Amino acid sequence: MIKLITPPGMLLTVALLVIYSAYAFLIGSIEKSWVLLAGGVVAIVASYGTAMLKPWSRYLVYALAIGFVSKLAQSIIAAIRAGYFGFQFRSTQQALWSLAPSLLLVMLSCVCCVLVYRQFSSRPAQAPESTG
Repeated sequence: MIKLITPPGMLLTVALLVIYSAYAFLIGSIEKSWVLLAGGVVAIVASYGTAMLKPWSRYLVYALAIGFVSKLAQSIIAAIRAGYFGFQFRSTQQALWSLAPSLLLVMLSCVCCVLVYRQFSSRPAQAPESTG
């Protein structure tokens, strides 16, 4: 049996980062948003760093999770202001139910942040090598 170098939690995080990078490139090109395109590039770098268990990658994962949740919140607020939910759905319950997939993605983002935090916080600090 093949032993994985990258723990399963990190593989989940890498998979979600790859999916997010595809999403960011697609939506960024449609909306002509350089912020989303930059997010796609950062997601690719974070995917590599997380797969290779590089400690610096955790900060990119945190930043991408915050960016994703912020963009989602901005989209929901814009939809509320435009009257989308009142027009599209008959009840508040239906409108809230339509947001369930988005809530799931937010929860997955939080889970990835926790997994990355646990992976890198459990490593012992390396003492600097002395020369002499």
